[in-house]
Amino acid sequence: MAHALRYLILAATVASALIAQAPRTAEQPLHFTVFSAKPLVGLAYTPKPGAVPANLKFFPTMRSPRYDYRGAMPLRFIDAAASGIVGEATVPPEIHDALLLFAPIEPAPATGVKYHVAVLDDSAARSAAGGLAIINFSGLELSGKIDGKDATLRDGLNPVQTVGRTAKIALHTTVKGRTVQAFTESVQLKKNERALLILFPPFNKGSLEVQSRLLVDEPPAPPGAK
Repeated sequence: MAHALRYLILAATVASALIAQAPRTAEQPLHFTVFSAKPLVGLAYTPKPGAVPANLKFFPTMRSPRYDYRGAMPLRFIDAAASGIVGEATVPPEIHDALLLFAPIEPAPATGVKYHVAVLDDSAARSAAGGLAIINFSGLELSGKIDGKDATLRDGLNPVQTVGRTAKIALHTTVKGRTVQAFTESVQLKKNERALLILFPPFNKGSLEVQSRLLVDEPPAPPGAK
């Protein structure tokens, strides 16, 4: 899994919706969730200036609860025990709902920043109910069928597809002129749900079967909605 996590570093360079980190000073409101392929423990953030740090919860197969933040960028994350800054993310002011993807820096530094944090626009405007978004961090060229339609996945974030309540995904890759199945799964969504599929490199060296995490949730309400 450690090998797979390294591919989250691509987020800052290969997907336009995964935003590179650059300091900002203007205060801004933000709702966000967090995710890591390997759930992390002991991380916290300060919801607003002067507030008591709040602990973050990471789950293995779903987004965290939604957290609120109001303050300057970058949003900093601390080791709850040592209080040192171990990661930070700069969220553009036009993004009000973000998914923050964490990946450990390897080799792990003894002190200081220990995580890459990539920013994904997670709003309902970008991915509404019935939508399927795929992030390809597998390192493989993947193509096949998604919901019965031909699809070729690029590295990083791919365009959201509307699939409704159910969709079958069958992807393959080509090695030395031979087509090999790399991933297959059926996605089933309840009313008002959407899905984000993250594809990671194969677990075993030489394997072409990619690992995955399927995150299903309901889109957040738009800003100002009750």
